[in-house]
Amino acid sequence: MSTESKIRVLDPTGQPTIVQQGMADRPDTLDGAVIGLMANNKLNSEPLLEAIYDVLAERFELGGRVAVNKGDASRPADPGVLDGIASDVDVVITANGD
Repeated sequence: MSTESKIRVLDPTGQPTIVQQGMADRPDTLDGAVIGLMANNKLNSEPLLEAIYDVLAERFELGGRVAVNKGDASRPADPGVLDGIASDVDVVITANGD
């Protein structure tokens, strides 16, 4: 007895979409700038950002900091979080921890 069956093979790969965004405008100096520190909720991301801020504060007369944690390392930040920090700071630094 012969049984014939077919196997359906699916290809899960897709074509990458490459979008060129360009670079963000860079300020001439950070003097007076309010720095946004956006952590990703991973261990050590907040201490890393604080250390970076401290190094910048030694080099520039910063205008302060706004620290936020986007709450989930595996997902983009909520648009509300992005809008909130964007309205309060001049530049944002993000970091991953571990």
